[in-house]
Parts: sequence; structure tokens; C-alpha cells
Amino acid sequence: MNSIAPIISLSETVSERAAQNGVNEKDYKIMLQAVEAIHRRSKGLLDFVQNYRQLTKIPEPVKTTFAVRELFNSLKGLFSSDRITFSYSIEPQNLQLNADRLLIEQVLINLIKNAIEATEDKATPEIMIKAFKENGLPIISVSDNGNGIVSEAIDKVFVPFFTTKNGGSGIGLSICRQIINRHGGSISVRSETEKGTTFKLQFPHTRTIIS
Repeated sequence: MNSIAPIISLSETVSERAAQNGVNEKDYKIMLQAVEAIHRRSKGLLDFVQNYRQLTKIPEPVKTTFAVRELFNSLKGLFSSDRITFSYSIEPQNLQLNADRLLIEQVLINLIKNAIEATEDKATPEIMIKAFKENGLPIISVSDNGNGIVSEAIDKVFVPFFTTKNGGSGIGLSICRQIINRHGGSISVRSETEKGTTFKLQFPHTRTIIS
């Protein structure tokens, strides 16, 4: 944003000086149109950045330690379908997270909604939500057997406003990544066209408490 503001200021200065230095009318009009275009586009970009920052302002996570099974039970209450087969698995059963539960739930809801859209034209759609440990770290994955993501798009799915969906905003996955980053974790994606997609959330180490 700081690099855009000087461009706006410079365009205003050029416009003022052109008027003062007696440029012929034809050239002045051309210059003025060019400067106005620079000013308009730069200001539009500045507004765009400011609006995006407001839209994607992620609160500081309020972390608590909770059982993943409680989180999954909440998701089961939100997602049920006669058309789609949902499956949940947790290993170990007492796996816990130290995280902001509401924010993590928001991430998973977004990933599951994306998976639902990805399986719309499948005869036997399946969505699998798994929690497990990998190299001692808690992992939650959301997989589907949908259409997959084309290789040209796979590296861009977390880029703000990038979308392959008609009417999509391209905001959701960008926000998901910000939330997971705020937790000191990471989010990754693996996909094959016509076979499906898996998003994997990795969290920092959480001590497992037997209950």
C-alpha cells in the first residue's frame, strides 16, 4: 500500500506542472488523460488493498485445549446428506488440539463446503475428514473424490481472489491459510483431476491428555 500512495501523489503533481508549463492544448489533453488513468487505477488498487485487509482481518486466536472428537461432533451436526457419504476418523481417539476452536471450525466448514461443491456431479460422492498424528504433530485432513484441481491452478489456490469457481470470491482458502498460520501451523493441498483433492492442516505439537 505504501508504494501505491506516492504514485497517486506523483500523478497529481505531474498534472499540476503540465498546466503551469504551457504545454500545447493537444499534448496537454493527452498527458492529462494518461495521468488521470494512472491516478484512477492507482487509487482503485489502493482501495482494493484496503478493502481486502478489512475483509480478511483475522483476530488473534484465543487458544484452548479441546478434544478433536468434540470438534468433529459439531461438524457432523452441520453436515448431513442423503447424497454424500461423510466419514470421520480420529487416531488416537483422545487426540487434542490447542487452538481457537471457533477459528479452526471456520476453516473446516469452508473446506467441507468446497468439497461438497467439488463432488456435485459425482454419482457416489464421498468426503472424508480425518484427524491423526504425523511425525508427532496433530493433522486434520479433508478429502473428497471430486473433480480435482488442475495442475496450473494448484499453486494458486491460496492466493487472494484466485478462484476456479463461477461466482467464487477466491477469499475462502486465503483466509483459511491466514488462520492456520496464526496458529503456527500450515495448510497444504494435494489433488488429481477426476480423482479428488485433499487439504491437510498441520498444527504445532499438543500434549495428548488421556480422558
